[in-house]
Amino acid sequence: MKNRAPHADEAAERRALLRAALLETRVRNQAELVAHLDAHGHAVTQSCVSRDLRDIGARKINGHYRIAPDRRPGLPGLAGLVESYAPAGPHLVVVRTLPGGAQRVAHAIDTESWPEAAGSVAGDDTIFVASHTGSGQRGILDRLRAAVGSNGAGGLGS
Repeated sequence: MKNRAPHADEAAERRALLRAALLETRVRNQAELVAHLDAHGHAVTQSCVSRDLRDIGARKINGHYRIAPDRRPGLPGLAGLVESYAPAGPHLVVVRTLPGGAQRVAHAIDTESWPEAAGSVAGDDTIFVASHTGSGQRGILDRLRAAVGSNGAGGLGS
């Protein structure tokens, strides 16, 4: 997995640049985004930009790209299922949910395509979310904190 860590961090940075560009300017085509990323040190192809746009929930609306309002980051409608979350080791986050909620929350995390997350495994009320790196683990915790609040910080006896 060590080979993937720089890729995951690079993808997260690239997607953050795309989000910022879409919020700050009217972007008409993907070629403009390729040029924007290149100017910020990310040499990418149009197909890479296309995947990143899909992953951040951007769509072409009225002739320019926007992040669709129904695609806010987090766990829409599912945050109430999460009881707690905490780091476990350097690359794992344990999420505890209400009984029967783990698979729904894990599916939402996977569907959101969090770039920090390598993947998740869910049981009935517990999810293990693996990160590519230690900073990825912090990113997962930050995303959970934003989506759920601080109810999980240290909630599993870290």
